[in-house]
Amino acid sequence: MIDLSYFSLGVLLWLGSCGFLITLRREDKSFLEGKKSQSQEILSLDSGKIKELEMQLQMKTADLILATKKIEALETQLQITIDRLEYNEDEYLKSQQQSEIQVTNLEKQIETLEKKCLALNEEIETLPPQLIKDWQKKSFELLQTLLANYPTAKVMVKLKPDFPAKNLIPLLAPLDKILSKWEIESIGKPWEKVSYNPLIHYTDEENLTPNEKVYIRFVGYSQKGKILLPAKVNRTLPGQNKN
Repeated sequence: MIDLSYFSLGVLLWLGSCGFLITLRREDKSFLEGKKSQSQEILSLDSGKIKELEMQLQMKTADLILATKKIEALETQLQITIDRLEYNEDEYLKSQQQSEIQVTNLEKQIETLEKKCLALNEEIETLPPQLIKDWQKKSFELLQTLLANYPTAKVMVKLKPDFPAKNLIPLLAPLDKILSKWEIESIGKPWEKVSYNPLIHYTDEENLTPNEKVYIRFVGYSQKGKILLPAKVNRTLPGQNKN
């Protein structure tokens, strides 16, 4: 006969083990589902953080691009400023060099004129006294009309500032007679347009070239082919725009 007690105990043990296994399986399933849910939450949180970081990165990148463009613009402006400074420095140096050349030329002209004056004074001192007196007498005779009227003309101009200049021209007529007497001829006419000739003209203009068209501002004088005073010329007349 089968011992029912042992059979019952075995059945109970089997049922108990089955229940334990079922419970254990359920717990494992719940644990796995919890882990899965937790992983999804973590992934969801990581995704949001990544998007936020991506947006921040895009903003930083945009700021960096803008800053780079500003730096390039500033570098361009700096280069332009440097170029202008170099150009202004070159122009200043050129102007300084030209001024130095003009000063040197003027000093040479002054030195030449001083030498001529000394030579003329020496020549005059060597002339016989009677010859000098005769020359002074003849010169006075030619200038006496002008010398007689000149003081009166000064008073008239002083008392009447609006006194017409044309009324003074007849008083200067003796000068034409003197020039004719001494065979002195004028070089050019006032405001006449001529070709620049360094032999008979002088100017304070820069870089004038021979045969360039100029205007006579002040006439010069020559005597028997000898230049006594070169005529002063300029590129423009008074009041004209140089440009």
